[in-house]
Amino acid sequence: MQSKKYIFYAFCFVLSILAVVSCLSGKPAVLTADSAFAFTPGVPDAVNDYPVEPMSGKSAIDYIRDEKILSGWNMGNTLEAYKYSIAQDGETFVNFESGENVLWGNPRVTQTLINGVKNAGFDLIRIPITWMGYIGPGPDFHIDESYLKRVAEVVGYCKNAGLKTVINIHHDGVTDSRRGDIGWLSVRQASRGQADYDRITIQYIRVWKQIASYFKDYGDWLIFESFNELHDGNWQTCNDIGQLITINRWNQVFVDTVRATGGNNAERYLMISAYCNDHKQMLAPIFMLPNDPSPDKIILSYHYYDPYELGIAGTRSSWGSPEDRQRVENDFAPFKERFIDKNIPVMMGECGAVLQIYPDNPAREAQARQSRRDYLQFVFATAKKYNIVPVYWDNGEITGDGELFGLINRRNGQPFSAEADTLLKLMVNAVR
Repeated sequence: MQSKKYIFYAFCFVLSILAVVSCLSGKPAVLTADSAFAFTPGVPDAVNDYPVEPMSGKSAIDYIRDEKILSGWNMGNTLEAYKYSIAQDGETFVNFESGENVLWGNPRVTQTLINGVKNAGFDLIRIPITWMGYIGPGPDFHIDESYLKRVAEVVGYCKNAGLKTVINIHHDGVTDSRRGDIGWLSVRQASRGQADYDRITIQYIRVWKQIASYFKDYGDWLIFESFNELHDGNWQTCNDIGQLITINRWNQVFVDTVRATGGNNAERYLMISAYCNDHKQMLAPIFMLPNDPSPDKIILSYHYYDPYELGIAGTRSSWGSPEDRQRVENDFAPFKERFIDKNIPVMMGECGAVLQIYPDNPAREAQARQSRRDYLQFVFATAKKYNIVPVYWDNGEITGDGELFGLINRRNGQPFSAEADTLLKLMVNAVR
């Protein structure tokens, strides 16, 4: 089996090289950022009246070290909420009598919440953002300025709290195993042929041009992330060659588009990921770093919920054996030699383990809660060991049938419970 795996990776690598050669040959195999970027929209793009902030000029790895960015927190199930292929930003789609978000369960973001994230000890906040539903038709693909203003307002809360901040394109690329493509940024469609690739990539360029231009005067505390967990609905494989190559192409398009907007974006830190945001895919030979005219400004990101039964499914209540711990070591250690020792920083852009509740089995519930504590502490400590920055996924959920990742109460910025407070302290202290 090992030999077959290496043959597959070698095959992927050869194909990726051929794809790059095709890009550079001048043939119309791959759309570049230039043509779509130069397009003059019929509706003027929004302009943000924001004072130009200074940039540090440091490499990404030096900035993370010098600013002591050790851990982060995700504001999940909020600005990335959607319904029927339309973004409902987790705030405006509400029951106005109760003020509750009737879509994904979280209230409107406030400065109080963001201050609570900072007070919990985190250094960085990742804000997942879904834009579909606020994007007009082509060829302009004009983003609703009121939505850009609200994103800027939330980003401003983060700056006020002293948190480094990541914004992205999130569920615009979502594909469901049963319902198929929900978002417009479909890696499955884009890999089918040139026409589909061009159609989607033009919109991708236009959307990122607008986002980047709107925030171009912000300092380097604001980081852009290219996209989130792109895949074709099959989480178990993540090995379609055409899609793997498309991810590499889109990472390059993202860098080219942001850099071309000028201002502080010429040297802004940019975060990119591999297929499915999977750590194995990032370490595979086919994954390629984009060429960047501003050297040493790229940050890599992968997501980690392994083992799935503990991290997401909530069906495994026992964790902590020597084999369990060695698996984490084996998953994280390769990043040091492959990237970090070469001054390419790595973040674990999402990680966590769900709360498991067993009303009829208190012994199993106690075991699951202890396993969760042990797991989160060990994952964060091991990330620190290899100079990886872990970013906890918090979706605000603590009850019901969903994935219960909630630790910080969105209404007051405080831990939901004494146990939540313990978990927050375990994670934050593990990286100090």
